[in-house]
Amino acid sequence: MMVKIPVDGFTENNKYICRNSSIYFSCILKNKADGIIWGNRKDSPDFLLVWSPYQEGFQLMGAPLPKEDWMGFRTWFDHTIIPFLKNQGLDYFEYGTDTKELADMFQQIFIDIHIFSANQKFFCWSGKSNELQPPAGYEIKKIDRPFLKKKYQNIKSILDELKRAYGDIESYFGHGIAYAAIYDNTVAARADMLFCDNGYGNISVNTEQDHRQKGLAAYLTNKTIEETCKLGLQPIWDCTDDNLASENTAKKCGFHMMREDVISWFMLNS
Repeated sequence: MMVKIPVDGFTENNKYICRNSSIYFSCILKNKADGIIWGNRKDSPDFLLVWSPYQEGFQLMGAPLPKEDWMGFRTWFDHTIIPFLKNQGLDYFEYGTDTKELADMFQQIFIDIHIFSANQKFFCWSGKSNELQPPAGYEIKKIDRPFLKKKYQNIKSILDELKRAYGDIESYFGHGIAYAAIYDNTVAARADMLFCDNGYGNISVNTEQDHRQKGLAAYLTNKTIEETCKLGLQPIWDCTDDNLASENTAKKCGFHMMREDVISWFMLNS
């Protein structure tokens, strides 16, 4: 029913990318990020199911399957995707869709399963950020080759994230930007731009629990915005609608909301 398509040499990638395509998945189609592509045919498929190890989720892209193929897809899903996810240590299937038609198709294919959903907000940088001072007591460093060789207590979490994004750490140096705040030999917070496509650079932030509400996220985000703009990219940002801390950081740094999409998921034991 569905076949795995080699990412390397997938020359028709632009045909599946539309306005609502997630940058995490358009980068996979263009071999800028690690992932797996399944299609309903090996050559010129109409429908794609794309896996992102960074997101631990899927995106439905292209055109809906014809109804006569729905049962075959469900059988393939049960025998291929469920074991794949369980091998990843996941007990749920999470997905986004490029179009309402794809979302409606999945609702019908999995009509016997309860599907949960949440809104995902997407922001675009307005071209202006507030002037911010570096928080006292922290050392601000760019995440480069010398940085990744340091013996910071939690450096492994950064290395693991880069591997999830690119498949290997070396690819980060040709695509990504990141800054970190160091406190007591620990990475207290970081902001990065790991995914860029079609003139946009996606910025995300992570702050350790004990170092939140100190202005680290906003300061590091501004540093990453500056570097992203130097590459000629428009900074963008995304978060779920219940992540108020992330949304507040985005607005503080000059982002404004441009659209909302729906992220859906269901449990594998449903």
